[in-house]
Amino acid sequence: MLRRLLTLAAGAMLACAATFAVAAPAQAAVVDLPFGPLSIGDYCHSRYPTAWIGFYESSGLRCYTGSGTPLQYVGTGDPYLACKYLTSDVVMSAIRGSADALVCRVVR
Repeated sequence: MLRRLLTLAAGAMLACAATFAVAAPAQAAVVDLPFGPLSIGDYCHSRYPTAWIGFYESSGLRCYTGSGTPLQYVGTGDPYLACKYLTSDVVMSAIRGSADALVCRVVR
């Protein structure tokens, strides 16, 4: 009888422990990821093989080439698609940051 009682108590304790051991789901966080001209340039290079630098200017995301001054304009890009290219996180939006940086607002 004592063995049955101990087995029942041990089973109840195990079931209780299993109930509380289940982890709560992780909370998603919204994070801003800044990308500079060379990172934007990686995206630009995927669109325009001669481009190596990019800026998110007031007129949009623009790609440039050239090693001298002034840089030579090659073409435009899509800021949202640039974010999708630069990060594997879920992209919510693309924002223009300071110094013509690209800021990707993502969910982690």
